Amino acid sequence: MAPAWLEDGIAHIDVRSLPPPEPLVAILRRIRELRTGDSLIVHHNRVPVLLFPELAEIGWEAEQIPAPAGEVRLLLRAAP
Repeated sequence: MAPAWLEDGIAHIDVRSLPPPEPLVAILRRIRELRTGDSLIVHHNRVPVLLFPELAEIGWEAEQIPAPAGEVRLLLRAAP
């Protein structure tokens, strides 16, 4: 199970320790749990290219945001 928490009112999930395809599954599951208008910050160890088509299919988008070296962070939110 991926660690998940709220920080400054934004949901976070850390999937860095999960083997494929569990990060994708955990991220999509967490999105379904969010309230309308909420965002999700994903902590990953690589750019999850397979996630992007899944997000597009459900009307979400991803933006890479600053992260410490060796980590990829994505801000996920409903597409406008």
